[in-house]
Amino acid sequence: MKRSAVDVFLLAGVAAAIAWGTFAFGAVYPWAYTPLASACAIIGAIALIAYRRNGPPIATLAAALTAVATGAAFQLIPLPAGVFLRITPAADAFLNSYEFAYRMRSADLIEHAISIAPEKTALGLVLFLALALFLAGMVRAVSAIGAASVARPLIALGSVVALIGIIQAALLGDKDGNVLFIYGFWQPRAGGNPFGPFVNRNHFAGWMLMMLPLALASAAAKWEEFRRKDMTAPSTILEWLPTRAGSTFVLVVAAAALMSLALLMTQSRSGLAALAAAVALFGWILIRRQASTRARVAAAALVATVGIGAIGWAGFDMVVRRLAAVRGDVVSPIGRLQAWSDGVRIVRDFPLTGTGLNTFGRAMMVYQTGDRRLHYQEAHNEYLQIAVEGGLLIGVPALIAIAVFIRDVRRRFREAPKRGTTYWVRVGAVVGLVSIALQSLVEFSLQMPGNAALFVVVAAIALHRSPNLRPSHSSASDSA
Repeated sequence: MKRSAVDVFLLAGVAAAIAWGTFAFGAVYPWAYTPLASACAIIGAIALIAYRRNGPPIATLAAALTAVATGAAFQLIPLPAGVFLRITPAADAFLNSYEFAYRMRSADLIEHAISIAPEKTALGLVLFLALALFLAGMVRAVSAIGAASVARPLIALGSVVALIGIIQAALLGDKDGNVLFIYGFWQPRAGGNPFGPFVNRNHFAGWMLMMLPLALASAAAKWEEFRRKDMTAPSTILEWLPTRAGSTFVLVVAAAALMSLALLMTQSRSGLAALAAAVALFGWILIRRQASTRARVAAAALVATVGIGAIGWAGFDMVVRRLAAVRGDVVSPIGRLQAWSDGVRIVRDFPLTGTGLNTFGRAMMVYQTGDRRLHYQEAHNEYLQIAVEGGLLIGVPALIAIAVFIRDVRRRFREAPKRGTTYWVRVGAVVGLVSIALQSLVEFSLQMPGNAALFVVVAAIALHRSPNLRPSHSSASDSA
C-alpha cells in the first residue's frame, strides 16, 4: 500500500524518537530527555491533526489523564500558609527537617506549594504532558497507518539493540557479564550496572520486555497465515519458508530469539521473571487458538524453541545462579523491602496530596532508614511511588486511567476479527504491557524517558482501531 508523505514522516519520526531515547542511555540525562520530550509532543500534535478522523474514541481516557495532570499542577500552586499547613502538615515538618532556608522563614511563611520540591514536580509534569500528547496522537496514527507498519521498524530496532547488548557483554564484560562502560567508553556518572545502551541492566530488560512480544506476535501472524493458506499457496513448510512470507517469519523468529538472549544475558531477576510470565502468557494464547492437536504441538514447539534455545545460548547455569542469588546490598530484594517500608510511612504522612510528582528521591533524604551507602531515588515499585508522590490527588485518577485503558483495549479485541496481523500485533502489545506491569512491581524501568516513550507506542498499538475495520453505527456515534 502506498504511503502518504505524512505517513512516512510519522513512521520515520516515531522510529527516530524511540531510537534516540534508547541509544542516548535511555534518555536519563537532560540533554537526552529534553529533545525526546519535544519530539514526542510534536509527533503527537501532528498526528492528532493529520489523523483526526481516525481511531477509536479516547475522550474518557484523555479526561482521566487530564485529571492526573491537573492533580500534579495543583501540587505546584502556591497556597496560603494556613491552607498549606492544614492540607499537608507533613510537608511543613519535612521542609523544616530538610531545608534550612525554609526553617529560617517558617514563622513568617506566607505561602507554599504542596510539592516538597516544586522544580522536580514541574519537570515531571512537563514530561507527563508530552507523553500524554504522544499517546493521543499515536492512537490516531496507528489507527490510520496500521499496527504492523508501526511494529516492523520497532522489531528491527529491537534486534539492533539486542545485538549491541550481546556484543558489549561478550567483549567488554567480566566473567559474570558485568559491564563497566557503555559503548566501550561511557561510564555512568552516578554508577550503575550497564547493559547495552542503558545505565542499568534492569531497564534494558524492561525495554526488551515490551519489544520482544511484538516480534513473537509477528511470527505468530505469519504462522497463522501459512496455516490458513489457500489452494495456490505452498503446501509444505519447506516450500513456504523461501517465500516472502516465510522469509519474514524466519527473520522475526530470529529477532525474537536474539532479544530473548539479550534479556537473559542481563541477569536481571525482575526481567527473567517477567520474561517467563510473558512467554507463558503468549504461548497459552497461541496454543489454545490452534484447531488441531498437531498444530498445538507445533505452536508449543515454536515457543519452546525460542525460549529454551535462548536460555541454552545464554547459559542455563548462569540463569539459575542469578535467580538464586540474593545479595545483601541496598539494591537487593532485602534493600527493596526496607525502601518499600519507608515508602509506606511516607504514604501515611502524605495520604491526600502526596509529596509531589517526581519527588520520591527528595522525600527519602529524610525518610530512608535502611543502609545509606546508596540513596533510593526511586521506590523500585512504580505503584507505590505513585501513591507516595500523588496521594489520593493523583492516585485515584491514575487508577481510573488504567481501568479505562483496560476497558478500551477489551473493546478493541471484541470489535475486530480474532485473526490476522492486526489481532496478533495487538496481542503482542498487550503481553508486553502485562510484562512491564509485572516488572514494575520491583523496578522502575518506566521512569527512564526512553522506556516511557516506547511504552506509549506499545500502548497505542494495543488501543488502536484497525484501519481495515469499519466501526458500527454506535461506535461512530461514540467517536463523534
